Amino acid sequence: MSKQDPKHGRWILPLVIAGLVGLTYSFVNALPPAEVPLGTTAPTATSSTLPPETTTTTLPPEIETFLILLDGYQTTATEIQAAIDATNDAWENKDITFSETLAQFTQSRVDAQTLSETVAGSNPPAAYATEWPAAVTTAEELPLGVDAIVAGLRASDDGTLRRAAVGEYAELTDDFVASLDGVRAETPE
Repeated sequence: MSKQDPKHGRWILPLVIAGLVGLTYSFVNALPPAEVPLGTTAPTATSSTLPPETTTTTLPPEIETFLILLDGYQTTATEIQAAIDATNDAWENKDITFSETLAQFTQSRVDAQTLSETVAGSNPPAAYATEWPAAVTTAEELPLGVDAIVAGLRASDDGTLRRAAVGEYAELTDDFVASLDGVRAETPE
């Protein structure tokens, strides 16, 4: 055994690194140039400028939270309306049975009652005190509207009462959404 250089790694590592650099250089140079597809432009360097100053108003957290709550009420009301319309259409097309239709309308009644109670139980910020009672009143009409639909479904007529009640419920939903818009209009700037 030779004792000239006991650490062979001293000269192997620099050779490996030099080999990797050389191979990388040769492979990168062997790649074809990048092509820009037709109809697009090559990116160009642009100078960056600051965007124009914008002024924003921040609302108090209780008002922001209440506005989000109003959005939720509106979404729930429109979802109930959509479910009623879908159930009514399925009944008209004879896609579902009487018991399925009754069950779905009954679920819509429960959902409308829950929405009405939730709206009535809400405690709006003082800024909305004048318009909020109208929203509560229109929300109270929603479960009664579904009751009329169920009564129309059970009626012995040709479906005229049910169809009229579904149309009236759509108007009740529109009235409720309009009352929510009236509440939103009271938002301080």
